Amino acid sequence: MIKRYLAILFVGVMFIILLSSCSTESPPLWPWWTKADSTAVEQELALWRDTLNGFHSIVGQNNTVLQYPIDLLNPLVKTDTMSTNGDSVVKIAHIKGFSNVIVDGLHLDELLFGVKNDTLLPHDTFCYVTYQDSTRNCIGVLRYDSLWTIKFYPVTTVDTTVTPPETIITYHVASITKTGFATTREEQDTIQHFTIMRKLELKKDSTTTAYHLKSLTGFGTYIPNTTDAPIISYVILTKPNGLVDTIRYSPRTDGRGIYNLKHKDSLYSVAINEAIGVRVVTSTPSDTLTDRNYFFLSCGIPYVASKYNITTSAKMGSGQAIFAQAGLGQIYIEVIPASTLFYPYRQWKSSAWAIPIRVK
Repeated sequence: MIKRYLAILFVGVMFIILLSSCSTESPPLWPWWTKADSTAVEQELALWRDTLNGFHSIVGQNNTVLQYPIDLLNPLVKTDTMSTNGDSVVKIAHIKGFSNVIVDGLHLDELLFGVKNDTLLPHDTFCYVTYQDSTRNCIGVLRYDSLWTIKFYPVTTVDTTVTPPETIITYHVASITKTGFATTREEQDTIQHFTIMRKLELKKDSTTTAYHLKSLTGFGTYIPNTTDAPIISYVILTKPNGLVDTIRYSPRTDGRGIYNLKHKDSLYSVAINEAIGVRVVTSTPSDTLTDRNYFFLSCGIPYVASKYNITTSAKMGSGQAIFAQAGLGQIYIEVIPASTLFYPYRQWKSSAWAIPIRVK
């Protein structure tokens, strides 16, 4: 009796499985996207390249060189008169501005196709894009009309308190000269490599092979790396009605990270000609007597026309961002230490954030 019951149960289960399989399409083979999907994504990205271009904070429309407004007389500091190797110190005494020139700009789109739930048929399809601009060669051009030059001479001593005796060489200041020039001079610092990366999400049209930009992030760039570049702790955006938002680097549960993937219609929004307060706070340098940061602000929909020096202290910058037309724009924040701006031939250091904005 039990065997008969089990046989009937087995036949019933098989019948149900067969019935359900007759009413359901077989899942597609993996991968299920085609060359047409990739082509459709590239066509959609082509419509947004001017908006998403990571070089807009450096180069203006039609490759116009953007000038960073800075005009400073720079005194010597204690570290200028100290040397561990005897090399001369060259420091700009009067900097009159600087700019960046891109030599070898590169772009790369990394496409990843997927669905929100892989147990469903792929009618709700997305393409996730790593959108990357980079350069193998960028030149920082420093403009100045006078230079400090500090030279050193070696002093040799023998430490007889150790065995065997140790020879110690220290360097003392030999001369300090300040040279002025009748016309403005330029010095080039080469930035070997930097990369600007943001994330995008494109949704596939349910009826055609077409994709539409749905969500995007901002980006952060650190030259030469996150260890040596200035550390931006956060940015505070303040609207005229007193509403305050604090923006940070990493994705956050409150959505206030530059790398939060946000729907393009739910980005931080402002009105045309609405003045948004921008305050930038850094946690470096630790010693502000020998180094400090300079802060620059610009806005683009999509191109930047002017840059503003918003430096208020060694670790803070404050200014206003205003957009004159509607669309998807960016607030660009750049932080550059004095140790980069005032000393030619040293390694370039800087940090930059791009915060996407919806202007309506």
